[in-house]
Order: sequence, then C-alpha cells, then structure tokens
Amino acid sequence: MAPQKILIVDDERPLSLLISEALEAEGSYVVDQAFDGREGIEKYKQFLPDLVIMDMNMPVMDGYESSMKIKSFDPSARILVLTGNARDRRAKMTLEKGFALTLLQKPLRLRELSRIIRESLPKNRK
Repeated sequence: MAPQKILIVDDERPLSLLISEALEAEGSYVVDQAFDGREGIEKYKQFLPDLVIMDMNMPVMDGYESSMKIKSFDPSARILVLTGNARDRRAKMTLEKGFALTLLQKPLRLRELSRIIRESLPKNRK
C-alpha cells in the first residue's frame, strides 16, 4: 500500500519541519508543507493529501479561510486544526462548521499527534 499523504500548513517553519521529519520517520507517510494559507490551498490542489494539519494564525490567509476554501472544492478533505490558543474563535468556528475533524493544541506531543493522525486518516483506501 502506498504511503498516505499529509500536508502541514503552518508558518512556523521549525515546527513544520519537526512534524514532517517525525512523520516521515514513521515510514507510513509522505509529507509536504505550506507556510501560509494561500500556499496551503495551492499545495492541496497539487498534492491531494489524505490529511491536512492546518494552523489557524498565519499570514496572507488564516487557517479558517483556507480550511473553508479547501472544503468548498473537496468536501471530503480531512483537516486537523492546529492552534496555540484553545480559545481561538476561528479554530472553534472551523470545528463547528465541519471544516475540521479535531483541534490540536500547541505545543504538540509527537506521540499524541501520531495517534490522532492515525485515527483521522481515511480507513478505506484504494
């Protein structure tokens, strides 16, 4: 079975790189990165990931708007919200409107992230 694809959309490059390296080290994933919301949308269209990890607070376009736009052209997109502020209203709206599956709180624990990713990936793959 081919590795599953994950797109990380986060303007914090060191964090994005750390997550990418940790996931790729597991051997089950191919990871791509985008560093703002608009780039995230473009990468989504090209990469067609199985799962997106979407930061909320980014330049150019925030995670709420990016998630909404991704879901508008791919209703089956699977998005996890990433935020350093659990009270972020955009993060809550992203969940409430069904654009995202769950909320991930920074700082991340890689073991916990790995578990949530496994639970959130589509079960039936071609």
